[in-house]
Amino acid sequence: MSIVTKTGDQGQTSLYSGERVAKSDPRIEAVGALDELNAHLAGLGLDQIQSELFSLGAAVADLRRKEEPGFLAAELQKMEETIYAMEAELPPLKNFILPGGHEKAIRAHQARAVCRRAERQLSQVQPLPKNVLSYVNRLSDFLFMFARKLNFKEGISETIWKC
Repeated sequence: MSIVTKTGDQGQTSLYSGERVAKSDPRIEAVGALDELNAHLAGLGLDQIQSELFSLGAAVADLRRKEEPGFLAAELQKMEETIYAMEAELPPLKNFILPGGHEKAIRAHQARAVCRRAERQLSQVQPLPKNVLSYVNRLSDFLFMFARKLNFKEGISETIWKC
């Protein structure tokens, strides 16, 4: 089967569940943001999260799906534990910091910003499977801490925001 189907040439696309919707539909916007986030994670060594984002996008694109994706609760817990572990390794934050530093840290900060947008877009989608918003919210926290950890590991100081 070819990637060229021409079925979207009139501004519509198919959901995973088969329904045709406008490409501007909030559900498609949210799935697109998850896809963009996934692309930003490429090369950061977060393959498991990338796979989870694909599964999350499939769940959001399926109107029949009301239950939480099977992996979500366990991965949410694991992500929280990882965040706590990173926090324990890093100097405590006393100020806001500017995104920057090592190239991979910068990419993690960019992914975090896309993740926040995906979260805003997902909040417009109803119905949404349980814990999808919690997972994406926690992922943005994880990406922030991951960027800090990458900079710390490279010996790069964080830039404190000054108004």
